[in-house]
Amino acid sequence: MKLLWLIPVMVVLAIVMLSQSLYVVNEWDQVVVTQFGRPIGDPVTKPGLHFKTPFIQDVHRYERRLLRWDGDRHDTITKDRKTIHIDVSARWRISDALRFKEEVTTVERATRVLDGIIASAVRNEITQYDLYEVVRSTNRIREAEITIAQEGMDPQQLQELVEEETLMARREAPELETDEEGNYVVGRPLVSERILERARASLAEEGVGIEVEDILLKEFNYTSEVEQQVYAQMNEELNRIATGVRSHGQQRAERRRGEMQRELDTIQSKAQRESERIRGEGDATATDIYARAYLQDPDFYTFMRTLEAQQRAMGENHTLIIGSDGPFYRLLQDHRLLQGGR
Repeated sequence: MKLLWLIPVMVVLAIVMLSQSLYVVNEWDQVVVTQFGRPIGDPVTKPGLHFKTPFIQDVHRYERRLLRWDGDRHDTITKDRKTIHIDVSARWRISDALRFKEEVTTVERATRVLDGIIASAVRNEITQYDLYEVVRSTNRIREAEITIAQEGMDPQQLQELVEEETLMARREAPELETDEEGNYVVGRPLVSERILERARASLAEEGVGIEVEDILLKEFNYTSEVEQQVYAQMNEELNRIATGVRSHGQQRAERRRGEMQRELDTIQSKAQRESERIRGEGDATATDIYARAYLQDPDFYTFMRTLEAQQRAMGENHTLIIGSDGPFYRLLQDHRLLQGGR
């Protein structure tokens, strides 16, 4: 009976020992176990229940998921001496939990490390390019101008247009450089990739257990001087595109009107020839009918033709007064006597 009080004590001690010996690793965790402050073994990444030595070993948890970094907006000077305000964002992860614990320890300190490394990579890379090489991604504006111009243009006109566009591009806003296969060798996406390569190389050299997944140049803001130049250049490009579209539209409209007029002239010419042919056939048929009628009864034919001629001469709603000594009366009288004699 005197030893019964030991049972609750033993149970409590067992619970405490068990809680100090077991730990859970989640799917999004990686755990570093330390003994007296020194790491023991490799980081534990397998999800589930794990054991450790109670009291003398500690558990340190770190994220396995991607983490987001947003740097402060800062000024950068391009190769052509244009100052821009740039805002950069990145995604990163803890790739080596042991190195991260030894060199960085916390996510807050990791953010400060990334501030320096990524900002340095951005400055060092952007200073190698002109402003348009950093801002623009493709030559689609130029390609759109040429594509619009291609419709309905003969090879000579197209060649002249391409030469004109090339000279204009060199004078006002150069095209992004491409290699022999047509792939861009400069431009905003490539600048982002090269900044990412610089940042990764610096982090590997530092050996802090951090890996950058990607970097996004999410915003450019120009100084007032540069902003005015950019807007002026954009207006010039858009006005040139609009002028080209209107000019090519007018050319196509004039060409289409010419084609329609030629088609109309052809149709009218064919219709005229067809009407003349039909009229000629009708005249030939009428002449044949008249000839046969004349052969059957010349007097009656002469009489009917005279009546038709007189009807055409008089028109409608007229009264004809015929004298007894007139030729027309005599014709009617002769015809009546002729019919009575028959």
